[in-house]
Amino acid sequence: MSNRTLTRKPPRFSANRMWRRDEIEALGTTCPLMTAADILSISRNTAYEHAKAKTFPVKVLKLGGRCRVVVEELLDLLYGVDERAEGER
Repeated sequence: MSNRTLTRKPPRFSANRMWRRDEIEALGTTCPLMTAADILSISRNTAYEHAKAKTFPVKVLKLGGRCRVVVEELLDLLYGVDERAEGER
């Protein structure tokens, strides 16, 4: 067995998965477009079409040929800004 550090990868796309708020918050600062699509129950093709057309529900960052989504914006979309602020108090 190698001595490399294991990092937690986001779960793979699964159409029937229900994401809990704490799981979304645990993703970190950004997450892959496919993870955001899974959270929003959007298909792969639809997610990339909306990312390309700049109509995805939250801002998509293109970093080195990869599409990433800011997790905070995703949480704001799902739970609203006011509700998130109350939970952090």
